[in-house]
Amino acid sequence: MSKMTIQEPTFDRMIVVYRQAGMKAKPSRGIFVKHFKNIPMADMEIVLPEKKNPTLTPMDWVKFLISAVIGLVTLVGSLEMPKADVWVVIAIMSGVIGYCAKIYFTFQQNMTLYQNLITKSMYDKQLDSGKGTLLHLCDDVIQQEVKEVIISYYILMEQGKATIQDLDLHCEELIKEEFGAECNFDVHDAVKKLEKLGIVHRDSIGRILCAPLKRANEIIGTTTEEMVTRAQQSPAS
Repeated sequence: MSKMTIQEPTFDRMIVVYRQAGMKAKPSRGIFVKHFKNIPMADMEIVLPEKKNPTLTPMDWVKFLISAVIGLVTLVGSLEMPKADVWVVIAIMSGVIGYCAKIYFTFQQNMTLYQNLITKSMYDKQLDSGKGTLLHLCDDVIQQEVKEVIISYYILMEQGKATIQDLDLHCEELIKEEFGAECNFDVHDAVKKLEKLGIVHRDSIGRILCAPLKRANEIIGTTTEEMVTRAQQSPAS
């Protein structure tokens, strides 16, 4: 016998959006958003608002039926005896009822442990809900847009000049080499943002060129984040 480590496919982040079911006379229009982390693919149902509680297993039902049949046969056999002992009948019935009660209460105990496990798992894995999740999504979108712009500008710095197709290809190759991930880079959106910032331009044949880094920094000017950082450092200084 030995220990074995099993790899379970897991979602690093998961966002659940749902609306509670309501009556036709009074429908529920509220939308709920929750954010979770490290959710195993096999346990996705734990993040759902309505979870299906487990019921008695087929083996539990088999135990119930076998106990009932044995108890009934024994009881009938005892009653058919010429001198049926009442205490024997009571003992048989008590044993059967006690065994069935043991199965039922064991199931209820397992249900309680299951509910506690679900509650603890949800508490540990839930990151945020409601407005906090929406703000997190907005921040992720902004970070994604910024990363696209930075990668595009870096490639243009390295290549000097590039067509839109070459820029797209080099950006995807850079991401694959550095992070080992394949993606469809949205180069058109990144170039559009760079042109809006005024740090890239096109030549007569449509190739894209970037301004030097120092000049690009002067064109962009002071960012909002830099202004906030300076404001926070001013009272301390």
